[in-house]
Formats: sequence, structure tokens, C-alpha cells
Amino acid sequence: MKRTAWFLMSAGLVGLAVVFYFSYGDPAVAQAKSLPGTATLSGTVDSAAPFKAAQVFIRNTAKRMLYMVYTSEGKYQAVNLFPGDYEVSVRTWGLESDVQKLTLSAGQNGRANLSLKDTTNDPTRRQNLEYVSYEAAYPPGPGRAIAERTCIVCHGQNFLLSKRMNEAQWNAALDMMRGKGAAAGGLMILEKDMSDQDRDVLLHYLVENYGPDSKPRAVRVDNRLAVDEKVLSKAMYIEYYLQPDPPGQGVHDPQYANAGEYGAGRRVGQDPRFDTAGNVWLIDRGTPNRLVRLDPRTGEMKDYLTPRPTAGLHDLDIDQKTGIVWVPENEGIPASHMKLLAFNPKTEKWEQEYHLDPQDLLDVPLKHAQSLAIDSKGNVFVGMILGDGLSKWDRETRKVTTFPIPPAITDGHGSLPYGVIADKNDNIWIALARRGKILKFDPKTSQFAEYVAPTNPSFIRRLNVDSKNNIWFPIFSSGELVRLDQATGKMTPWKIPAQFSAPYDVQEYDGKIWIADAGQESTLIQFDPQTEKFVFFPSPQPNADKPKLQITHEGAIWYSPRSSRDYPGFGVLYPDMDKMTTFAARY
Repeated sequence: MKRTAWFLMSAGLVGLAVVFYFSYGDPAVAQAKSLPGTATLSGTVDSAAPFKAAQVFIRNTAKRMLYMVYTSEGKYQAVNLFPGDYEVSVRTWGLESDVQKLTLSAGQNGRANLSLKDTTNDPTRRQNLEYVSYEAAYPPGPGRAIAERTCIVCHGQNFLLSKRMNEAQWNAALDMMRGKGAAAGGLMILEKDMSDQDRDVLLHYLVENYGPDSKPRAVRVDNRLAVDEKVLSKAMYIEYYLQPDPPGQGVHDPQYANAGEYGAGRRVGQDPRFDTAGNVWLIDRGTPNRLVRLDPRTGEMKDYLTPRPTAGLHDLDIDQKTGIVWVPENEGIPASHMKLLAFNPKTEKWEQEYHLDPQDLLDVPLKHAQSLAIDSKGNVFVGMILGDGLSKWDRETRKVTTFPIPPAITDGHGSLPYGVIADKNDNIWIALARRGKILKFDPKTSQFAEYVAPTNPSFIRRLNVDSKNNIWFPIFSSGELVRLDQATGKMTPWKIPAQFSAPYDVQEYDGKIWIADAGQESTLIQFDPQTEKFVFFPSPQPNADKPKLQITHEGAIWYSPRSSRDYPGFGVLYPDMDKMTTFAARY
């Protein structure tokens, strides 16, 4: 179905007045496509101050959904809006509009003209924080050097600034990260990375600069991302938000009052995957732990409580041949007894579970499962982020085998196997986050081969394979994108052109690489290896990271804004909204 949406072309619109009306036909403007049963919205945005690629927010209040598009030369359009009540506003750096309300019906071409005005509310900054330079946030000296290679390399620039703890609390945190009191965290920092003397220097530095009396701060971003307004004018984000739990239920249930970091009274979405029916699934890491299914064609969601809802979750994958959803527990109950869970969407039941280290081969204080991959034969591989190992569930034997990573590769415990993927030949690739390496595991020989990143020390979170079987990985700690040519072993790095980049995951589509960046504005980035051009798509929630991307066969990029406290859930970017043919998500 096609409907006509018109832009106001008057050149004399000035001031702050908001003109707001609906149009069903105006002979001056081109057509915008819309799927059956949906509406369109278009209009103009004016301002006394110049602006570029402002973000227009179109919020469906009943469905808890958000559409976001960008302006181009002061105009915008959005297509495929579900019928319902909406709140519409626009913002950009230092400017924002009032919120306008409207109702859209199926087939309607709505129109809203908005005006920007000066504001002190910068959407890229959190309230009650003082934004300072990196040098001011981290005074130079030996303490900073230790913090950079042990804390900041993993957690990013703003983690330590947010803590403000006393000496006893910083002591406990350092003990936890070094493996003391394993139930609290496990071994993350080895003695080779932080000696006892280093620990004392770092403790003094943390207490002096980030004690209970320190001001809440964040590192200031002075340079905006370079955006291409012409490209962004075609793009549209849609976010579907998890339903909040009622009082006394879910995360507010008293039995979960003592939940850990990811279960402290909020829902935490992570790592979307598609099934063959067009639905999108993700993990809810809040406590109680849940599996969530979204039908993007209607916005309807359904939650499934896990068998042990305090065992912890991180990732999932879906066998496209059987439809089974595989979910590894992080730690399990008791701790280190994590299970690989199998959920059947047809029966809506958890039907199988398998211990991920049945022979107890991983000799560490605490084991912790994380990412997983499924090969072409239906075998499931799970990386042990605490444990320095890889577990394999064999589809034929239905047994689990654990493969410890050799100490010569891990440099001792604490290498943090992070992302896990299968390549075109069913080899398994693993990112060793703490060692600046990626590993190739050959299931036929059970042998590991290592490849050292071009920048070190470095922290690598995820990795992926392209259509030519090249391996791509981002370096989170240095803002780089790297391609490994399997045929030659050559690595080619590219620096992401942003003041502060923290790339998390990568996916290929149509020869281009998409990057989920947890740094500046938590943006999605498209990289063309042929032209070496980066294109930024700033996201609706500039302070929420996106640990995992999935791309449909039509090029829609799905994610979950994991660190969002107000709007956790599902998100998708359509780089060209006029090419949308369906809301369904399929590989």
C-alpha cells in the first residue's frame, strides 16, 4: 500500500511556534511507502540555531515502542507506524522541542511540524555528572598506568568514575577481581598483570581519586560524530521495550531482593536471535532470569522463566534446523555447576539440560559460561569466560566434552574467552578478551591455534566471520576494527574515526561490516572495506551499549540496549526504511 506524506515547503517559518496538522494529499511532495495496516508521519523542524541530522522521536505509548528518524535539511519522514497514540519530539546537541501528542490510524499520513529551542539537556550526557577531560578524570602517574591496563581496558573510561567507594570497598573489589572470594567474582586479573606492589599503588590511587567524597564525573566528549545527513534521512530505528514487572512480581519479588549486579530490581535485555517464524528472542539477565520472545509484526512479547532463575544468563542461540533455543547458565546452582539449557518453542518448555563441565576439567575457583555458537551439524559450543575452556555438546551422542585452552596460550588463568563463532568450515573461533588474541579451534583435531591482535595490550569482546570466511574482530580498548585473512594469516586494522570508540560486536551484510560501538553515543557504524569509509548511525539511547548484533536477510540490524535502565528491550535499525517489506526477522 502507498500513501502520500507531504513536507511543508514554506521558507518563512521562524520562531518557536509548533504547527501540527494531518494531511491526506498535497500535490507538492513525493510519496513514502508504508506496509498494510500502518501509518506514516512527516513534517518539518525549524530552529533559530543551525542543526544537522536531528533525531525525531515518535513514541507509541500503549505498545511501549519508539520510532526514531533523522532530519535532512529540516525535514523528516517515518513509515510503518502501528496505529495508536503517539508522543512526538525532536532533539539534537543543545536543542530540543516540546513533546506533541497525536493519534494515528491505519493508512493515515500524519504530519507534525516541530520547533527546536535551546536547552541545557544534552541527550548524550547523564544528569548530575560533571564532564571533564581524560587528564582531569585520571590524573597521570603510576596508579593511572595500572588502572589503564587492568581496569579501564575492560570496563571503559567511565566505570571507575562512577564508583566513589571507600578503602574497604576498593579493597574488596580488587580482591574479587584477583580471585579472592571466588563466589563473588572469580579470577579476572592475574598476578602477572598486577603484582602485590601494583595492587597497593592502584588502591591508593583509587581511594584518593574515586573515594566516597569525590564528585560524580564522566569523560567529556568534545567532538561530535561526523554524520552524513543524506544517508541518515533514509534510516529508521525501532525499539520495543520490555514490560515492567508489577509490584511484588518479577524483579520486585522479595525472594530476589538480594540479587546481584544484573538483578538489582530491573530488567536487562541482551543478545537477540531470530527463529524461522520471524520472531526475535533475547535473554533477560535481570533476576529472575528469563527468555523473551518478540513478534515484531505486532509488538507482542512473552516471557519464559528459566528452570533456576538465579543461575545467571548471558547469551543464547537458536538451531535453525530444529528450532531449539539453547541457553547456557553463567554459573549455575551451586556455583560452577552451570547447565546448557534447551527450550522448545513448540511446547514452550525447557526440555533438556546438560552440565557444561561434567568431568570437572577446568581447574579454576569459579566457572562461568558465556557465549555460544552452533555449527552446521547442530553441535553447540560454549565458551567459559571464567575457566579458560570451551565446551561442546555433541548432537549425535548428546554428551558434553570440555576442552581446556592450553596454558601456553592463556598465559595462565584469566584469559577471558569471550565471543564464540563457527566459521564456514565449522572451525570455532574464540576471542581471548584479556590476552589480545583470537583462537581457532579445530573440532576434528581438538587443537587450538592462536593469532595475536596487531594492538596490544588490548581487550577483544566479540568476533565474526564474513562471506569469504575472513574473521573480523573489534578491539574494544583501542577503537579499532581488524580483519584476519584466513588464507594468508594477514591482519589488517582500521582505526574508527571517533573521539571515543569502544567497538563491541561486528556483523557482515552485503560486503559491508556493521559495528556495535559502546563508546561515543553508543552508535551503530557501517564500514565499507572497499572504500574504507565509516558511516555513523547515532542511536536512540546514547548511553546504552549493544553487545550483540544480528542482521536479517533484508539488512535490518537488530540489537538490545543492554545497559539501558529506563528502556531495556529489543532494537532494530533499518538503514533504508523505504526498502522495508516486513517487520519479521529472518536470517
